[in-house]
Amino acid sequence: MKIKRHYLAFVLLSTSAAWSQAADPVVPVVAPTQATDGKTIFQTVCAQCHGNSGEGKVELKSPSIAGMPSWYVHTQFTNFREGRRGHDAADPPSFMMATIAKALQPKQIQAVVEHVEKLPMVVPQGQNREMAEASAQAGLQLFQERCMECHRYNASGEMAFGSPPLLGRQGWYLADQLKKFKTGQRGTHKSDVNGAKMVQITNFFIEDDQMLRDVVAYILTLNPDPAASKETQEKQILEGSPFKDVTAVSQ
Repeated sequence: MKIKRHYLAFVLLSTSAAWSQAADPVVPVVAPTQATDGKTIFQTVCAQCHGNSGEGKVELKSPSIAGMPSWYVHTQFTNFREGRRGHDAADPPSFMMATIAKALQPKQIQAVVEHVEKLPMVVPQGQNREMAEASAQAGLQLFQERCMECHRYNASGEMAFGSPPLLGRQGWYLADQLKKFKTGQRGTHKSDVNGAKMVQITNFFIEDDQMLRDVVAYILTLNPDPAASKETQEKQILEGSPFKDVTAVSQ
């Protein structure tokens, strides 16, 4: 166990050095842990980047993960551990996740995955729910034609297709991931089947940055009202529809 703790400290220091050379100078301090319960592991290892409530941090380019289904989070941990994600030090957030995923024991990963799923979804608002110079109305058609089949009509995701919920994710994060798929930074590993689908979608059907911003702007409209009660939010998500009127969304 001492070797494992020392390894985690080493890889995190190495990642911090790579991060300090990147455009974002903020370096999180992540401590090793022998904990076996998900809450403790999350607060010790994950919260520094993803926030105490799993809400994510724009300054670290870390997504909101609160409420993400366990099957998807576990799959991503596996992708990071097996090199399908996080293999490029030029992508500090993903590289950091890969080092952490490889340092945690499988039982620790399972525990923290279950904890993440239980966290209440954090509905994006403010800058996290904005997409500059974008038209949600224009993005509606692209979502209908290319996204809805896998991510469902309300962007709630579908385990059968390996498609995560897009609700609760910050607009800037969704845009960043689409760009990574489009440029080959993500989804190009030979064994990343679901990633390969996204690479095809982004390269064949998202023609430019304007289309990318538009579809993200539409996805953001499917999020529930952050000020509503949990029951009302759940109802809004179920009633969400890519055919609703979004002309009132600012462009």
